[in-house]
Amino acid sequence: MFVPYAISWNLTSRCNLNCGHCYIDAGGRMDGGSAELSTAECLDIVSQIADVNSGAVLILTGGEPLARKDIYEIAAHGALLGLMVVVGTNGTLLNSDTVARLKEAGVTGIGVSIDSLDSKKHDDFRGMPGALAKSMEGISIARDAGLGVQVQTTPMKNNLDEIPLIAEWAHRMGARVFNLFFLVCTGRGEEMADISPDEYERVLKWAAKERDSFPGMMIRPKCAPHFKRILHQENPDNHLLKTYIAACRAGTHYARITPEGKMTPCPYMDNVAGDLKTDKFSEVWENSEVLTRYRTPEYGGKCGLCQYRLLCGGCRARALATVGDDMGEDQWCVYEPLGQEEAIVNVDTQAKFGVEEKESVKWSEDALEVMEKIPFFARKIVKLGVEKRAVEDGLELITPEVIRKAAPSPVMFDRVKKMGNSADTADKTKIPWDDEALARVENAPEFVRPGIKKLMPKRARERGKDRITTEFLTEIRDESMMLATRRMKSLGFSELKMDAWNEAKEKFKKSPDKQKVIDKISGFLGNRPEKNSAIIEKFGSFFSDDTGEKLGWTEDARARLDKAPSFARPMAKKAIEGYARKNGFKYVTEEAVEGAMADMPFGQMGK
Repeated sequence: MFVPYAISWNLTSRCNLNCGHCYIDAGGRMDGGSAELSTAECLDIVSQIADVNSGAVLILTGGEPLARKDIYEIAAHGALLGLMVVVGTNGTLLNSDTVARLKEAGVTGIGVSIDSLDSKKHDDFRGMPGALAKSMEGISIARDAGLGVQVQTTPMKNNLDEIPLIAEWAHRMGARVFNLFFLVCTGRGEEMADISPDEYERVLKWAAKERDSFPGMMIRPKCAPHFKRILHQENPDNHLLKTYIAACRAGTHYARITPEGKMTPCPYMDNVAGDLKTDKFSEVWENSEVLTRYRTPEYGGKCGLCQYRLLCGGCRARALATVGDDMGEDQWCVYEPLGQEEAIVNVDTQAKFGVEEKESVKWSEDALEVMEKIPFFARKIVKLGVEKRAVEDGLELITPEVIRKAAPSPVMFDRVKKMGNSADTADKTKIPWDDEALARVENAPEFVRPGIKKLMPKRARERGKDRITTEFLTEIRDESMMLATRRMKSLGFSELKMDAWNEAKEKFKKSPDKQKVIDKISGFLGNRPEKNSAIIEKFGSFFSDDTGEKLGWTEDARARLDKAPSFARPMAKKAIEGYARKNGFKYVTEEAVEGAMADMPFGQMGK
């Protein structure tokens, strides 16, 4: 019943940073590590994890996991066996090469710690000047390469008021998850002053309130099971109570492996469940007394009295660190039970602590196919929720439509149903044209009209336009002009000349169709009765752009970027260019800047 959904593996205690809160006291060195598991031992343990659950999430972290040269081999082995491999890193060592190698190895995502948007605060905490800029750059590179990005922040007294801004920044950067890692005072963080219980509660209530404010990005508190209590107090039917596994997962669906191969219930606990240098992973997981005690917990203090003891249960690591008893009360919870309270039971607690299967409900083949697309760690709780809905509705057969009705939202169901489909699912809805825009196209040369009519709806869909206007037509025309300018400059021209068409024709001598198009364009331009001075002037401005950038910037867009704070400018530039590419811009316009930066903490760049 208790399956390991996630394994966090501290591959090394080596690290290039020296963070003040590090729970394994890593950092300040990139060499050494003689006591760490060998490559062969790591590969064997990965195989053992996959034997127990091939759908588990394998979190490769450190220290700094990229300090190990064999991380790519370890990750690739896990991915090959079906594990979902992610990497927890400080981000400073992420570059185009390391990211490409991670992606090639089958890594699906990265988590990077950002504790402040103020470089001095972040760098001081992380123990290295320039750490923030490097981490932000690493996030941009990973995101642009197609890796899923999670931004991780540790709430502390000096950044509590900044957390909403960091969340906004993470969302604009394209992060899929914003993790709030609440400090457990262990390792080097043992001497640090934690935030107060009231501050803890305030941050969790903010997370509950703002959880739907960032489309496409989940806010996920970590080491904070009280979040479930807050959600339940707000609304007992909250859909997140049907998607988050109840209570602290240490020892029940989650465990940690140390650099030396010791297995513990979680990264913040040092009570050893087994030694994987000598013991099999399956034997430790199934038989260790250290782990099994968390599967039939007997909480002490107020946690043992609380009605939320199954739904929340408090952080076991924090109880161990503060009161010396892993079954003691979590003193960082503000809730005070009124004597012995009856435990709340819902589909979430049933998924974790067991529930009788409903044999009367059957599943169609199509419905089972949909369930297979749901991540393994969430499958059981979703299954229970769907079966509960079917029983309530008096249904004997579960179909995809029943799953859809039981899902927290139809959008979520549709996303799951499409997972793994290779077919093109792009919206082919017809985009209407304004009369003025259509008239401009009809005035264009006959040989270019079909291409314009085909291109414009495509660009409109890419940029979320619901109508093709003359302004949008001008924007796409200007992009095409910039591309043409770049091609002419690559042929050695420094200004607009008709000779460029002859050079282009020579370049495409092996493509008769392209040569015919060039002949038509040059013939049309050569026979015009009068020149278009506005177009010639615009071409001139594009020729004068000598930045040498792969993605061009208009002067207005460049001026906006220059008004961003200097520490954020490199990261902002990458974010804007990433947004521009993703949304089909061929060069960066002021509209692209607006779209990318409007909601960033530093987004109002001198309008």
